[in-house]
Amino acid sequence: MDRPPFTWTRTLAASAIAATLAACGGGGNDTPSAVLGTSESAAGATTPTATTPTATTPTATTPAASTPAAPKSIVETAASLPQFSSLVAAVQFASRNGDLVRLLSGPGTFTVFAPTNGAFDALARELTRNPNATAAALLVPGNEALVRAVLEYHVLGATVRKADVPLGAAIDPVLAGTDTFRIDASGDALVITDGRFRTARIVATDVAATNGVIHVIDKVILPKAATADRTIAEIALGNENLSTLVKAVQFASNDGDLLALLSGPGTLTTFAPTNAAFDALARELTGNASATGDALLVPANRALVRAVLQYHVLTSEVFAAAIRPGRAIEPALGGNAFFKVEVENGAPVIVDGRGRRANIVATDIDATNGVVHLLDRVILPADKSIVEIAASLPQFSSLVAAVQFASIDGDLVRLLSGPGRFTVFAPTNAAFDALARELTHDANATAAALLVPANRDLVRAVLQYHVLGARVLRAEVPAGQPIDPVLAGNATFTVNARGNALVITDARHRDATIAATDVFATNGVVHVLDRVILPPAQ
Repeated sequence: MDRPPFTWTRTLAASAIAATLAACGGGGNDTPSAVLGTSESAAGATTPTATTPTATTPTATTPAASTPAAPKSIVETAASLPQFSSLVAAVQFASRNGDLVRLLSGPGTFTVFAPTNGAFDALARELTRNPNATAAALLVPGNEALVRAVLEYHVLGATVRKADVPLGAAIDPVLAGTDTFRIDASGDALVITDGRFRTARIVATDVAATNGVIHVIDKVILPKAATADRTIAEIALGNENLSTLVKAVQFASNDGDLLALLSGPGTLTTFAPTNAAFDALARELTGNASATGDALLVPANRALVRAVLQYHVLTSEVFAAAIRPGRAIEPALGGNAFFKVEVENGAPVIVDGRGRRANIVATDIDATNGVVHLLDRVILPADKSIVEIAASLPQFSSLVAAVQFASIDGDLVRLLSGPGRFTVFAPTNAAFDALARELTHDANATAAALLVPANRDLVRAVLQYHVLGARVLRAEVPAGQPIDPVLAGNATFTVNARGNALVITDARHRDATIAATDVFATNGVVHVLDRVILPPAQ
């Protein structure tokens, strides 16, 4: 009972429609033109509505009321309005012995999303790739099945007025099999996203008919294609919710290279942020509560915008089912940049290089050159090295002091500041204080007690024991296997799961809990420890 309010009637409506279409299948003397009748004048009408006449008693000074216009069916309403002549022609063309015409002329409770003539002309240009094509180019022998499927996709089996549209839910056209579309609010407008991820605006609503209601749309909507027929760039161009992404790609391209990448052959995966996502990023980066995505597209930001866009593209085609939660995902053009996808409350969420989260709100939009997943937030690569992260967080001040203390001519600082793919297990200040008490046997000792000249080699060896030469996220930790720090000679440690926690057992059989994981850096990842781990005693 939690389906959209007009889909629960699908079975009953489909049965009635099937019976009607079957009855039409035997032919008869009623031709489509006879059912449609003669087009009536609709001069001055913008949104036809059914009206209830008010009776007036004739008097000597009050003329008798004129006879009200007879109510019209959906077909008769369309036939009476010039802006729907292409729709009428398409229904006639795609009908089998007049079945679609009879269906939408007879009794029922339908909702029809009615494209204008301009919408059909635009579809002809889109499908034929002829900039001069008109709707007539669609209505040619061989296209009957396509046009019929498209028309059926515009019909619901229940009357759904604007106020009852279930925003954001899958809408199930009664004649279109399992194909669905959705409607969302965009400001004051209602926008349909169809099976091919194209968008159409509902430009007039609640045009009443005797057998349902009509909503006027500015673009013909299409069911999902059996095979991909558009590039990633074409998918973005066809969806008004991705217009800022399109502008950003054009803005950040060098001689059109990014646009060419998304238009040409390949097996790409693109995580595509919506316009709202770009607007939110503009507000985040500028601090201006009224900023929109266009505020990002200024010359000073070109390099940033380019890097951000490159961070959203993979060079392999990865559908939703193939994404491995928690593992590092490396964008093709992003250098050492990476992000991960987690599953939160049953839904996929990207965690980016700065620990920000973006919901993947639509997946597996198939393209001829890859696949598109839709994001509600622009993701950003990491902007701090491991050393910069530690220096920016007060709980690591003892770690920073220890690295500076134990460096030889600054070598450890440079190593963890420069390029690479490291993993650092970073003890907190409290962990260093606890180590000082453990090693000095002074209950009041703090980390400062460790940083004395006699301890330099020890501190250096301890720090090196906390660094791996490869980037290892939490989900990639080889539990139960010896882990070999790159700078620590033959010293190893192991990591095991205990309940929901990961616990390190060091070379001296001491345990340290990994208190936080997957803090991303430009040169690797940091995991936070509640205890300093120690290599074998010398």
